[in-house]
Amino acid sequence: MGENKPGRPRVYESNADRVRAWRDRKKQETASAAAEAELPTDPGEAAATLTQLLPLLRQEADNAFEKLTAVTDRITGAVDLLGDPAVIDAHLRRAQVAADKVRADAAAELEQSQARLDAALDDRANADAAADAAESAAAESAAALVEAKREHAEQVQTLQAAHQEELSTLTEEHAAVLDRGQERMQAAEAEYRDKAAEQHRIIESQRTRIAELDREMLQTQAGADRAAAAAAATIERLEADLAEARSATQTERTRADTARDELATTKADLATAQAHAEAARERAEELRTELAEARSASVTAKDTARRAK
Repeated sequence: MGENKPGRPRVYESNADRVRAWRDRKKQETASAAAEAELPTDPGEAAATLTQLLPLLRQEADNAFEKLTAVTDRITGAVDLLGDPAVIDAHLRRAQVAADKVRADAAAELEQSQARLDAALDDRANADAAADAAESAAAESAAALVEAKREHAEQVQTLQAAHQEELSTLTEEHAAVLDRGQERMQAAEAEYRDKAAEQHRIIESQRTRIAELDREMLQTQAGADRAAAAAAATIERLEADLAEARSATQTERTRADTARDELATTKADLATAQAHAEAARERAEELRTELAEARSASVTAKDTARRAK
């Protein structure tokens, strides 16, 4: 919505009107200077000069009255608008509503960022728990392999003792048992290696996921910090704009009071000028009367002189 800006009211509608007014003033100044330079020296010239200047004086008074009336109307309109509490309050309410909306949007965005950060922290905690479980499973597999080797060693020792005792009768059975034990040990070692490789892969995958979650958490935190900083800057700017608007409103009210005082002074000056113009008209009438009396006396004197001759 457009608003009236403070400042001096416009007197002329365009630059051409301003130039024409300036030229008229110059012409009037020149005419005034010429009139002052050619002061009358006798009552007849004074009467003629007065007859010529009275219309000019009336025209100048009328022009000044019209211009001052136009300026007075514009000043009155601007003062009425600036002095309307409803307009000023509506402007301030719109600024307050805009500031409240920006605060609400910033709070909502900050809440969403906090929720994303909490989710990232939960994912990291879950990943840490999975990694701990994988490490525990790997430790259990290693313990099982050690136990299997120990049991195998005990079985080998038992078989060797029995072989020594029954070497002649159990050679083939002993060899078969050794083969089966070797196969079981190789199978157990292969199974352990597979499980260890799988556990190692799981651990590496969990570590990679943890690193990714750390990066996402840092990015989310940075985004939240930037959003909070932007929201704080926006709120600060809007509060500064609101304070500036309030200061401008106070300044405009002060200017309106000054304009009212100037308007009152202008009206008083206008009344004084009108009074002076009325006094000049009355004085002109008096001069006309005196001039008529002087002419009548002059004619009477001439007639008397002719009769005396």
